[in-house]
Amino acid sequence: MKRSIAYPNLLSLRLSSAIDLGYKSQVLNMMKAFWKSPFAKGEGMKPIRDAIWIFFCLLGMTTVGWAKPDHLVVGCSCYWLDNIYPIENYNFDALTHITRVCLATKDNGDLVVPGSFFDDELEKRAHDHGVKMIAAVGGAAPDAKNWLSMATHPEYEKNFFDQLDQLLTSHHYDGVDIDWEPSALNDKDQGIFTAFLKDLRHRFPNWVIYTDLGGGNYWTDHVSWTEVADQVDFIDFTGYCFAGSWNGYSAYNSNLDKAKDIPDTGISDKERIHALVTKYHVPPEKIVLGIPFYGIQFFTKSMGTSFLGDPNDEGTEITYYEVAPLLTNKDYRVHWDDGAQVPYLERVKGGFEASYDDPRSIRLKCEFAARSHLKGVLIWTLGRDISGGKTPLMDAVAESFGAKPMNLPPEGLLKTVTGFAAIVSNAYTQLSADYNELIKAKKTEGAKGIDPGPQPDVTIPDSMDPKVLGGTLFKLQTLLTGYNRQLQDARILLRNLPEQEIKGIPLISKRNRFLLDDFEKSGNSNRLGGIWVTECDQNKLGTVMNPMPYQRSKGGSKKTPKHSAHIWGHLGRNVAPWAWADLSCPLSPSFAPVDISQFKKIEFWVKGNGKDYTAILGRSAVKDHATFQADFKAPAQWTKVSLTLADFKQPAWGRQIPLKLNDILFIAFSPAASFSDDDFDLWIDDITLVK
Repeated sequence: MKRSIAYPNLLSLRLSSAIDLGYKSQVLNMMKAFWKSPFAKGEGMKPIRDAIWIFFCLLGMTTVGWAKPDHLVVGCSCYWLDNIYPIENYNFDALTHITRVCLATKDNGDLVVPGSFFDDELEKRAHDHGVKMIAAVGGAAPDAKNWLSMATHPEYEKNFFDQLDQLLTSHHYDGVDIDWEPSALNDKDQGIFTAFLKDLRHRFPNWVIYTDLGGGNYWTDHVSWTEVADQVDFIDFTGYCFAGSWNGYSAYNSNLDKAKDIPDTGISDKERIHALVTKYHVPPEKIVLGIPFYGIQFFTKSMGTSFLGDPNDEGTEITYYEVAPLLTNKDYRVHWDDGAQVPYLERVKGGFEASYDDPRSIRLKCEFAARSHLKGVLIWTLGRDISGGKTPLMDAVAESFGAKPMNLPPEGLLKTVTGFAAIVSNAYTQLSADYNELIKAKKTEGAKGIDPGPQPDVTIPDSMDPKVLGGTLFKLQTLLTGYNRQLQDARILLRNLPEQEIKGIPLISKRNRFLLDDFEKSGNSNRLGGIWVTECDQNKLGTVMNPMPYQRSKGGSKKTPKHSAHIWGHLGRNVAPWAWADLSCPLSPSFAPVDISQFKKIEFWVKGNGKDYTAILGRSAVKDHATFQADFKAPAQWTKVSLTLADFKQPAWGRQIPLKLNDILFIAFSPAASFSDDDFDLWIDDITLVK
């Protein structure tokens, strides 16, 4: 009797463990062990055996796949990566939440929604697999002005909540991630942040709400941690970006513990989580550990040594799919830091290192999260670990929490291969341009190292065999890795060229205003002889431009009503290799630079579909397409726009140079950066430079 009681209790314990871990094989092995046991073979056991057999069958029906993760696993999904990492490649069974990145807020609470942010198929697949959908709002920004303005004006905050409610409800989302960046840097700002989270929770009591916060002392001192924790379901501790251009030496992006091989930066996952729990009293079950599927690269003598050149070159991102082709390259050496519990890569001849995460370090971080009783982990970002036909980092996360790895489906792999083929072609084109620039500058020795060689083969295989597609993808990624290394070297070489002061053709006007074009009499050329053209990407992202080629349109502003410039169409998805469309015109017929430094403003009349557009100034000194830009709105009725030339800025991704107006090559008008899979419709008239 004792045996008949004790055995089922042990069996129940083992079954419970197996179900929690999701191991179907354990359940099947227990079925076999039970059937062979003396207990099952005893006389009069047939009815009990039948009942237990039915129980096992029912259990088997619920464990056909592996179980869902036994901790939270939040995967960040970037809409701009959709073409190289489509939703077909998501392992929904290994995720509990998907956070779609990122909406943005304006200072009045209006939400900026990229055109391809919401995806009905993604939302359906997620919910079919029991995965909650979260919308992230915010992200990297130069300052928190928009957040602070919205949160300190009750009418703006209500507008924000109303728009968020409408958007998330209509798309069946389950909650929101508040990525308030930069986070509070003084007590006043943290009070506003905390009050905002309280208002958010009061408005949406049943939503999943979380926020992202760094763990460094620079950020932690001005956060009311316990108050914040009370309002959110969890806090994402961003366990990465531990080193960068601010360090002064090469170091690790996301070390689990203290570094041993290099000087310690004083920050690690273990140290910061310990501080959050003990010093700031954040319950561990309110913390998820952010883990990166990307690394950072440096150009020092070896890992842990001082910067040699421009710090802005150091600590830039490198994805795992860029690192993977180097792991078996004889010119590189892989190391493991037993203290930090992370790998790093060095070029044998020196001058290049990469700090990154591999499956081993990812597993150690997941084990640490479970052992420390954290709520789970967050992945930044899904898809950056795709290597050939595998996702080794995602597989490591899945297995760590009892979920099943996934073989990528051929339809998803084909989309990925197609996306990478376009990116490789673009990288080759840019590298060729940089190479020619160095040759032109008579830097032949430097140019040798970045010689792009022959045009790459980017043929898409006529096959749906995953092995064929995976092999093609790895070849493309290997090419891209090589080109990106050369592009980085090219940027450094170009930056070190002595800056030539280019004096363009002076644009002299005796009056305070110079009418560049009113489109009335000049046909397709402006008053200086430059020819207007319309252009758009050919990257198969869905861009359509009208008219092609450019022709002026009938109808104009109140001032000159007969003719104007009109472009309309559809801008493709804002994903790599990137969609673009513009109306542009050189300021001289020979495309020579023009000096417009005597002017202070540019004015023009616009109308359109109420969306944001961008005016562009193309400088001769810009070598990486990071042109100077300023945004404006095109309302439904003709409206005059005035932009101060000094306010034109480069995008953050470009090489930053001063704005000088003595070498302007062209002006252009384009849909703003917020466009993605979006219709555009813009009229321009009476373009005038003003002193």
